Amino acid sequence: MKLKLKNSLPILLLVLIIFSCKKDDDNTIPHDPIAQEKTDDKRLVEYLQSHYYKPASQGEHFGIVDTIMNGETPLMNEVVTQEVTHNNIKYKLYYYMHEVGVGESPTRYDSVFVKYKGLKLDSVKFDERASNVWLHFAGSYDFTRRRASSGVTQGWKAGFLNFKSGTNISQAGEPIKFTDTGKGVLFMPSGLAYGNQGIIGIGANEPLLFHIELSKVNTADYDNDTILNKDEDLDGDGEVIDDDTDKDGIPDFADSDDDGDGTLTKDEKEGDDDGDGIPNYLDKDSKDSK
Repeated sequence: MKLKLKNSLPILLLVLIIFSCKKDDDNTIPHDPIAQEKTDDKRLVEYLQSHYYKPASQGEHFGIVDTIMNGETPLMNEVVTQEVTHNNIKYKLYYYMHEVGVGESPTRYDSVFVKYKGLKLDSVKFDERASNVWLHFAGSYDFTRRRASSGVTQGWKAGFLNFKSGTNISQAGEPIKFTDTGKGVLFMPSGLAYGNQGIIGIGANEPLLFHIELSKVNTADYDNDTILNKDEDLDGDGEVIDDDTDKDGIPDFADSDDDGDGTLTKDEKEGDDDGDGIPNYLDKDSKDSK
């Protein structure tokens, strides 16, 4: 059965757009992301020391992270610590690997077919997808609003790289089904989630946890211009929404004509015809079609 890659839904946990700006307030304490990182890590460590993981029961989509009551093994003894640098701050992301998966691992630029459930540390659920949905790690572009979104949280972009996809065992005419998928839990500080802004249902400076299941990975070419997302990251910073060769406001990963020369990127000749060190598809001086 062929899977069709669809644009991801406007999912609560993943849309990283700030909806409003607060007016200056003389009584507001300036946000200190370095101090907040230490506070978040302390909270996460205390949480992991006092909770354990219980695998999903028959018919359940996700396992349970519960308080230790009868000497269960603390998650702190079972998680892997991953160092993630974002905005020049070193964060600790913790992940619990229930099943690694058997397929391929995604990169920061790919699209993933996933199930997930997001909770705050007080066990309040704020989002869940019990059926697989496509999500774009690289981001997306809204041509109506002329606005780019950076896609999923930094915690997802880092944590998912440790898991692998499953095997598609779908039969024609039946619902899509996977086996041997990557499953686990990500525990992330607010600096790798929604920071001091928060979103609806999630307050500012909230560490979060996500139960995840990775079914499929798509090595993505968001704009179908034959240049993979990973190759649209010209400055190599791990993000593609800030790379815009022709400065038209549309990032290259979403722009069908990266250099703005009137020839679609997919129709540009390969190579560097004028020998200036710039490939034809990024060089406005080279616009001959294949």
